[in-house]
Amino acid sequence: MDFSEFRRLLGADPRNQDPAFLEARAASPEFRDASVEADRFEDWLERALALEIPPDLLDRIREIPRKDESPAHRAAEHGTWWRFAVAASLLLAVGAAGLTWRMNTGWNSVDDYVVDHYQHDGLAVLAMADDPRAADVSGMLAEFGATMTPALAGIVSVVKKCPTPDGKGVHMVLNTERGLVTVIYMPETPVSDGEQILFDDSEAVLVQLRHGSAVIIGSRLQNVSEFRSLVQESIVTADGNT
Repeated sequence: MDFSEFRRLLGADPRNQDPAFLEARAASPEFRDASVEADRFEDWLERALALEIPPDLLDRIREIPRKDESPAHRAAEHGTWWRFAVAASLLLAVGAAGLTWRMNTGWNSVDDYVVDHYQHDGLAVLAMADDPRAADVSGMLAEFGATMTPALAGIVSVVKKCPTPDGKGVHMVLNTERGLVTVIYMPETPVSDGEQILFDDSEAVLVQLRHGSAVIIGSRLQNVSEFRSLVQESIVTADGNT
């Protein structure tokens, strides 16, 4: 694991207990220093969030002394309300940061998202293809106002929700004659149709749909671009439009 990937994982989940991640934490002084810094911040954040917030916090903030009140009165009030105001601001900031991370972990482009998401989840989701349970792809897509034709639904072996650049999406694994192929449906993300992304030993092809888009990912030997027409014609909106 290189340092860039380690920092990304450290920022996303500093309490990660994955053996490879734990081993990387002690790999070198650079890794150890980053780990100590992240742990220090997490400890501080937990202590800050442990601050009890009273139910009448907003009312107290509204009663912040006005400029025409005496310095003595302001000093007396300051010791009580400022902690609540700081705590409220922190909770709002943490909540917003958490939502932002779930929706966008710093992706500057769809290409960045594809590489980052696949490196993070791709192999783990592929490993789930050994699970004998049927994939409820129809039910999952229905939550996004979409459906899938039998030609594609019949070869889906894994389906799960996942983050996309513009909200939630669906991460699927297809069981094809060329092996397992990943398809990620991005309901709100426009892409450049047919664009190819090469990274590591993988190839990804972007597919623009009438409602949202998809990306097909596999090894470079699988020539996943040949699945583009199937995906484009098979993932359709509930009214039957692609």
